[in-house]
Amino acid sequence: MRFLVFSFFFLCAHFVTAQNRQANSISGTVIDSEDLAPVQYAYLYLKNYPDFSALADEQGEFKFFFPSQFLDETVVISSIGFEKKEVSISSLAKTGNTLRLQRQLLSLNEVTVMPEDNFIEEMISKAIDNIPNNYPDKRHQLRGFYRKVSTNYEEFTKLVEAAVVVEEVSYFKEGVDIRIKLESLRQSDELGEVDSSMTILKHRIREHIKSTGSTLGPSNQVIKTYQHNNGFRGDAYHSKTWFGKDGDRFMGIPELPTYRRLMGEEIVGNDTIYQIAFSSKDPPNGSSYLKINARNHAIVEYQIGWLSGEYQTFAKFREVDGVYYPEMFRNKELRLINRDVGTHQMDISTIWFDVPVTEDFKKIRVKNALGRDEEVESNKYELDSSFWKTYDFIKKHPLDSAIIRSLEMNKSLEQQFKRNAKD
Repeated sequence: MRFLVFSFFFLCAHFVTAQNRQANSISGTVIDSEDLAPVQYAYLYLKNYPDFSALADEQGEFKFFFPSQFLDETVVISSIGFEKKEVSISSLAKTGNTLRLQRQLLSLNEVTVMPEDNFIEEMISKAIDNIPNNYPDKRHQLRGFYRKVSTNYEEFTKLVEAAVVVEEVSYFKEGVDIRIKLESLRQSDELGEVDSSMTILKHRIREHIKSTGSTLGPSNQVIKTYQHNNGFRGDAYHSKTWFGKDGDRFMGIPELPTYRRLMGEEIVGNDTIYQIAFSSKDPPNGSSYLKINARNHAIVEYQIGWLSGEYQTFAKFREVDGVYYPEMFRNKELRLINRDVGTHQMDISTIWFDVPVTEDFKKIRVKNALGRDEEVESNKYELDSSFWKTYDFIKKHPLDSAIIRSLEMNKSLEQQFKRNAKD
């Protein structure tokens, strides 16, 4: 068992409540603007928060749930053969919406001929086989910005931000070879109700797993977010993992079938990118998917959710000199700090990355690297306010105003950062 969280999934699953009890919803129908026919299985998602999504049915009808703090967001509607449509939530009614999609006109050099039989299976199989060709095989470093936001219903209860440097080796090697250096950290107050008995329980479960001889994943949240979401490295060459050689997690087996569906395609430069949804349910609702570049069969983006959406990983990659390096990782999981367990109480951890450095960099020494079980959320780190004022990642990824308002109900974030730093 690679991660403590996997064993904890099933321990806590019977506590899980309905997702976001105070969620808003919109419903309606997606139709073809030319003949007014329903657009079957159109995919809807929030533009800036794509993990909130919905799938229209055979009649083009949909019902889309989302948290109320996103009332100012934009919904994107996508379907193969149609142009994407963006609509502000504020312009929609709660029910009875009719969303019209324009048919997509393709020039001759944009037309991609797809084989009718086994196209999806072949595309996924080639993507798995080409992992050794598409991802790094030598040492490199990545500057990264880590942010964890914790939620409780419609309120945000904790913020942790860190500037990190990741030193990677070949993706053929195991994750224990990763070194991550923490350059600076700041964190808010803890506004959630913490039950110390849950901390003790998690520790006992971890010790029990260790006593069985099973492999434990890192408990350090930064390392876990990086390693857990980077499914290509190390584990990609083991047969029974998500991106394993046989790919049975995506292909399915007779006793446990996996359903797949082509959700759409997009032209990026001269490349055609296919989005393939997969699920144990038919049809897939799009919450788990792969995006594959038809040119080199590289997986450029993926999202995997399990249980009923309580756990979700997202990864996006960029191509640099013919090799794909991470651009963004995001991990969502239940926040197990008290007995009020449910999808209203989540940890959402994200790491954004700069372009990789492959030559002439100073290696991270073992003593300066984060320990796999090191506690990051502590007051042993000094606050460097001047660093954060000039940190370029903050400008690229500003904190959402809804999060700021929620966390600053009693005290400014700057005051909280100072309070929770080393004296």
